[in-house]
Amino acid sequence: MTLADLGLDETAERAYRHCLRHKTVTVGGLADALHVDRTEAGGIVRELVRLGLVRQDDAQTFDARDPAIALENLISLEIARLGEQIGRIDACRSRIASLSEDFTATAARGTGPEVQHIQGLDRVREKLDELSFFARTEIMGLQPSGPWSPETISAARPLDLRCLRRGVRMRTVVRPGILDDERTRAYLLDLCEHGAEIRTAEGTGLQRLILFDRTVFVAPIDAEDSKRGAVVVSQPELVANMVSLFERVWRQATPVGAADPTARAGLSTTEKQVLAILCQADKDELGAREMGVSVRTFRKHVADVMAKLGAGNRFQTALLAKERGWI
Repeated sequence: MTLADLGLDETAERAYRHCLRHKTVTVGGLADALHVDRTEAGGIVRELVRLGLVRQDDAQTFDARDPAIALENLISLEIARLGEQIGRIDACRSRIASLSEDFTATAARGTGPEVQHIQGLDRVREKLDELSFFARTEIMGLQPSGPWSPETISAARPLDLRCLRRGVRMRTVVRPGILDDERTRAYLLDLCEHGAEIRTAEGTGLQRLILFDRTVFVAPIDAEDSKRGAVVVSQPELVANMVSLFERVWRQATPVGAADPTARAGLSTTEKQVLAILCQADKDELGAREMGVSVRTFRKHVADVMAKLGAGNRFQTALLAKERGWI
């Protein structure tokens, strides 16, 4: 924030600074210091008096008030003004209820089909934005694709965080391999920090699915090509089946984030595999054969894990990993 945000333009600020440097100031002296005529200088003085930055001793002289007090008063007034403005804007929330009644009444008249086909990726995203905005209790998702592009994360982040701030529970199941991508892993862990629940699950049958408030779900028309569009289904029996599917996958999935120390540490799937092998194989050749990589590659993975733990040897690596709950 600058002094302009408190009502002082550049000339008024220069005038106030001049007053701070001189105990008593006259209109004529201020006009000379600012290189303006006396009429303009008189107007500046009146504005400084109005803002409470200077005190007029008599018709000709004035002096500056202590900035610690004067500016604090201005800041308090500005905060109060902004508070009133926020209050007026926040009061608009009361309109949501009446507008939602109109929206619900329209849906009740049967204008919204129980199965909708939406063509095009942009239209699908618009629909997901709409459903996320109106979600009230829970959003559940099966997200087998990945890693996620920067554009996808950028579009999803504000929607996800807004839902979490509103207290909407968010549960998402992803494939373990997605955590190998640094950008995607960081995003998912950030969501966990804000209250989301993320789990990983393997399985070729895992298909993309997003459920909203257990009343509607969105699924791609073509699992191999999401750009073709999606179906939006609110038919109760079909939704109930999808909820059951999600809960079954969720129960068998592995937590990440706060519940998974390896995820908090940023360990990739490969690094976790290396740690497990270090506890079983005492030779690099055996470990490399177990992973199906060259000895040189295996040793590089071991070195990466040792660096993350700050360990000096393989024995210390395994010991520290067990202490931290990584294995």
